Amino acid sequence: MRRSLFIFIIAALIAFGVYRWFQLGNRLHSHSQSEPFTPAAGPRVDPKDLQVLAALDSEYTRLVQAVVPSVVSITTTRNAPNINPSMALLLQRLGRGNLTQPTHSLGSGVIVSSEGHILTNHHVIANMDEILVQLTDGRTVPAQVIGSDQGLDIAVLKINADKLEPLPFGDSDSVSPGQLVFAVGNPFGLQETVTQGIVSAKGRAVKDSVVELLQTDAAVNPGNSGGPLLNVKGEIIGINSSIFSSSDGTWLGISFAIPSNLARHALESVLKKGRIVRGYLGISMVDNTPEIAKRLGLSDAQGVVIAEVVPNSPAAKAGLKPYDLIRGFNGHSILNLYSLRSHIAEVEVDSKVELRILRGTQEMTITANIEEAPMGLSRGPIPIQR
Repeated sequence: MRRSLFIFIIAALIAFGVYRWFQLGNRLHSHSQSEPFTPAAGPRVDPKDLQVLAALDSEYTRLVQAVVPSVVSITTTRNAPNINPSMALLLQRLGRGNLTQPTHSLGSGVIVSSEGHILTNHHVIANMDEILVQLTDGRTVPAQVIGSDQGLDIAVLKINADKLEPLPFGDSDSVSPGQLVFAVGNPFGLQETVTQGIVSAKGRAVKDSVVELLQTDAAVNPGNSGGPLLNVKGEIIGINSSIFSSSDGTWLGISFAIPSNLARHALESVLKKGRIVRGYLGISMVDNTPEIAKRLGLSDAQGVVIAEVVPNSPAAKAGLKPYDLIRGFNGHSILNLYSLRSHIAEVEVDSKVELRILRGTQEMTITANIEEAPMGLSRGPIPIQR
């Protein structure tokens, strides 16, 4: 009886196993059959109808391929105490060892000479103990600061490397709102990032800015600081420096760049004199207002009003006086104080300039000799958070 039951159980298990084997075989067989799939035969739009877009796409690609090798990523390191400085000094005296903790920051730069000169922002490299530049071919080399200006927020670095591809400067004075631009940089450590937009406006200023800036809607984020703003010819028309941002540092669609003419002047100043030299007139000024214009009988509020003339300054030597209204500088119309500051900063030191002014109801032209700006006159613009 027991033997018969055992044989029955064994037979049942064998039968169940055979059943499962056939079932699995049927499944494998069914999955081995081809699944019907009919892909699209081609694009939904005839390429002949998209010749302009296709050409534009190809030109964008060629432009990016041409300029990206000239943009570098910058990593900076600062060895700062990680505890209260007084406590750190005490513990060091007690022989407690190294109490510093390195902090790292990211930025961008653009190669502007075959000899290894790189433009970036002052706030990217300020107070840093080590600056490393990474090229697009993967090489990482140390950089030396050979000139920096907090007011302009421009710094000139130098690296020792071969096979460098510099980018040329464009004329930022000729830039117009609506012009197509590209920003290239290292946002959030994402190297060789390219964004595209237009010039939104010229003559903008942000808090603590010294000069007028270009406004653009090309996406710029932490890490883009110091990277180039380029036109469609691949020319540098600006150095990306600051943004309007929420409290977390997120880009909100408004970016600012230092005009290329100012950046080029800073570079040339370093090459000629070993430091960045800015022009100086020696006046305190305020923007003209509709109220002031009304008092002067003017139809517009263009220009800047001199509030104070610094004694023994170029302005004082030229005969400028408080309440003079400056409306022109070397043939350029002056719209606001940032416009005037920018033009002064671009002028070579010891060069003569012509100022078109209104004194009372009398228009006149006054010649002034621009001198070198004293150190520590101003601070730079709000940087992109790093």
